[in-house]
Amino acid sequence: MLKNGLMFLDGHLLEVFSVVAEELHFGRAAAQLFISQSALSQQIKRLEEKVGVALFNRTTRSVSLTPAGELMFRQVKKIGNDTEQMLRKVRQAGRGEGGSLSVGLTPTAACSSLASALHRFRINRPEIELDLHEQNSIDMPIALRLRTVDVALMRPVTLDADIQLIEAYTEPMLVAVRADDPLARHAALSLEQINVRGLIGYRRDISPYFQRLFNELFSQAGIVPNIVQESIIPTLLTLVEVGVGVAVIPVTLAHSRGELLKFIPLSNHDHFRASTMIAILRGQTNPAVAEFVSMMKKYLKNL
Repeated sequence: MLKNGLMFLDGHLLEVFSVVAEELHFGRAAAQLFISQSALSQQIKRLEEKVGVALFNRTTRSVSLTPAGELMFRQVKKIGNDTEQMLRKVRQAGRGEGGSLSVGLTPTAACSSLASALHRFRINRPEIELDLHEQNSIDMPIALRLRTVDVALMRPVTLDADIQLIEAYTEPMLVAVRADDPLARHAALSLEQINVRGLIGYRRDISPYFQRLFNELFSQAGIVPNIVQESIIPTLLTLVEVGVGVAVIPVTLAHSRGELLKFIPLSNHDHFRASTMIAILRGQTNPAVAEFVSMMKKYLKNL
C-alpha cells in the first residue's frame, strides 16, 4: 500500500528479513521461524519486490547482505528498538509511572519542604516529565479546570466540590522584624507586643488565605489588629525592611530574606500553623497524578 510515496511494509516481512539478516543462512532462519525454506525464500522475494532492490547476495555456498540490505537491517533494528521503547513508555504512562505532569506551584513553596520533595520525585521518577508553573493560589482552581495544570500545590482557598484538597504539610508562623528593631532582641513575641508596633497585613484579593489566617490569629486572642498597610508576598517583607511595620509570615517565607530581617516565634501560638495543600480535579484522567500524590505525601512526611 502506498502512502505519500512511501511503501508500507508488512511487519511480518520485516521480522523474516531480520532473522535472515542475523543468521545469513536460509536453512537456520527457516527453522527459527518454523517455516519451510522455500516459503522463506518466497517471502524474502516478496519483500525485495516491494522494496524494489535486492537485499541479499545468494550463492550455493553463502548468503550476505547487499549494501541496501545492510542499510535496511540497521533501520529495522532501530525501528524495533524505538517500538520497544514506545511500548514501555505507553505501559508506564498507563500505570502512572511515566508520561508528563503539569504542576502548579505557589510562590511561597519555592523555599519550603515541597522543593525537596519535588526534587526527590524527579530523581525517583525520571520517566515522568514534570512541568512546573508558578501561580498564585487563587488562580490555580481555574488552571485545574482548564487542564493547564494536572495538580496544584497551593494554599487553601475556598473551592467547589469538583476539586479535592489533600493536606501536604503545615508550618509555623513567625514574626518578621527588622534586625535593628528592639523587638528583635526577644526570643519570642506576643501579639500585644507586635500590635503596638503596627502590622503589615495581607491583601484579600491576592492572599485571601493568609488574610483569613491572620484575622483568626488575632480574633482568637481578642485583639483588634493594628494594620498600618496591607500587601502581598513577597512585597510584604520589603515593607518590613523599609520600617513600615512588622508582619506575621509562614516560616518558609523567612528563607527568602537575608541579614536585614530577623524572624521570631510567636509566644503561646505554637499550634497556629499555615497549610499547603495538594489540589486535584475530581475525575481527572492523568494516571501520573495518583503516583505523584502518593509519593509527595510520603516524602513530605519524612522531611
